[in-house]
Amino acid sequence: MQYTTRIVFRLLVCLLFTQTVSATVSISPLFTDHMVLQRDAVIHFWGTTTTGKKITVSFAGKKISVQPNEQQWELSFPALPAGGPYTLRIESDNTITINDILIGDVWICAGQSNMRFRVNQAFDADMALLQSNNDQLRLSDWEGSVNPINQRYPLAFLRELNPDNFYQSKAWKKADSTSVSGFSAVGYFFGNNLQQSLHIPIGLINNSIGGVPVETYIPLSTLASDSLLSPLAGTNWLHNSLYPVWTAERVMQNLIAWKEEAPLTLMPAHPYQPGFLFDAAIAPLHKLAVKGVIWYQGESNATFTADSSAMDASLNKKKLSLLISSWRKKFNNPSLPFIIIQLPSTKRDWEQYREVQMDLSKEIPNVSLVITLDLGHATDVHPRNKKTVGERSARVALADVYHKKITASGPVIQSYRTEGKYIVISFSNASTGLTTKNGEALQSIFVFGSDKIFHPAKYFFKKNELWLFADDVSTPLAARYAWEDDPFNANLCNTDGLPASPFRTDK
Repeated sequence: MQYTTRIVFRLLVCLLFTQTVSATVSISPLFTDHMVLQRDAVIHFWGTTTTGKKITVSFAGKKISVQPNEQQWELSFPALPAGGPYTLRIESDNTITINDILIGDVWICAGQSNMRFRVNQAFDADMALLQSNNDQLRLSDWEGSVNPINQRYPLAFLRELNPDNFYQSKAWKKADSTSVSGFSAVGYFFGNNLQQSLHIPIGLINNSIGGVPVETYIPLSTLASDSLLSPLAGTNWLHNSLYPVWTAERVMQNLIAWKEEAPLTLMPAHPYQPGFLFDAAIAPLHKLAVKGVIWYQGESNATFTADSSAMDASLNKKKLSLLISSWRKKFNNPSLPFIIIQLPSTKRDWEQYREVQMDLSKEIPNVSLVITLDLGHATDVHPRNKKTVGERSARVALADVYHKKITASGPVIQSYRTEGKYIVISFSNASTGLTTKNGEALQSIFVFGSDKIFHPAKYFFKKNELWLFADDVSTPLAARYAWEDDPFNANLCNTDGLPASPFRTDK
């Protein structure tokens, strides 16, 4: 009898415990200790609950209650200026406390492997890590559960993979030698420079994944509604001519187990699949206000394969412009700043993709260009000088987003005209004049006339204009600068020492 009583008691305790555990409120995993929330914007909190009980949220001296809508809850707090730290407290059947929240500017760092490239892989990593302690810089590093390079994945793992479980951690960390070491080098140097310049908290969310094509960051619905790109939203996207060949080859390498063990079943999801990373990395963020995006991608889309000719420039331009517009729509911010890092020089056919990036920065409002032509490597698509890339990105942000009175970047062609034997190129970002690196003669500059032969150009500078001519060209028709795979000797810059973007006038 005593034994039976103990059993019944234990069952009652277990039942009570089960009910207590199940009757819980939770908050989105985006909210953790040490996070940064966007200043001067309405602050949203949201999560789930297993009961219909009222939820009370306390934050920054205010307390707001909400009745859940079925199993979902959401509420908003008024905008705050930069500052903190604050404590967030959520109370219902259980209590959640999140500490050390700062209010500042939040930037998304997205793209492929050159954005994922870590601080500990970069030049000057040791010095950077020694100086990395910064309580006002916070990092959220989203690591994917798949590294799609040269890997075969078990079928059971592939079947479970989806956008909701792809990223393993979204925790925020203070910048120190441990958190910074494995974080995006471009992202860290960008954010650290901003923080030291603006003296406000800066938060960085890095969701980049090596090798991804731009299609995976575009919503599937956006692709489906486009008359040209709609095949990428279909089941045969992997073998469509609109999709880069070498990314498709990597997908098939990852899916060998599926091909061998279950080829007649539905193909598993993959982070290179159109729309996948939009669902995994962008859609979950859309209720958070963010300051802007720094975008470093294009290597997977510039050419069909590593050694092939360029993919269609108009196709790439459409894809990248759709990405920008779809993110702005999702964040309900039509002027969300995008800072595009232009591909550097290397021995690959990247000229047209660099031009696409430059053109979009001129055509779409609040899209800016970071010129990195001089920071490439002839045979390495992962150049290690990420510190300068990050610092130039921060400079662009300070000029174009924060409206500091500095020159944003190097010269970018704005217009051209002919005057007799001269072709005259006008530039933005050259208000104080044009020059060359180290004062040497201008290199990688050509003009052609009716013979359609490019001749090395002679030149002189006049304010923000470059005047070009050639002895063998009486009437110049066009000019090109640094229009090569690897224009290692290109040296046009402004008087701030920032390099010019490659250009051509003969599209």
